[in-house]
Amino acid sequence: MLKTMDHINKYFRQNPRYTKLQKPLEAAGICDAARELSKGRFEVTSYNEGVLCLAVPSSAEAANLQAESSQIIESINKKLGKEMVKRIRYKIQS
Repeated sequence: MLKTMDHINKYFRQNPRYTKLQKPLEAAGICDAARELSKGRFEVTSYNEGVLCLAVPSSAEAANLQAESSQIIESINKKLGKEMVKRIRYKIQS
């Protein structure tokens, strides 16, 4: 998936008509990588400027994931091949 995204990003950088789409496509790739690593523990809602938003069913689950947040960030960034996610924000979703 990342090789495809790199190819698409290269094409978009060379074509000024598509510069508006570069950030949304980058965010989609980051969210996709996070979904693959979630294993059903959380739902990925959005990504914006280094902040990944995750939805969890309860505050207890949010606290558990908060304790693991540095590992989650490291895993996502490792999968992406560069440091894109800087912090995680959790939302309680019923």
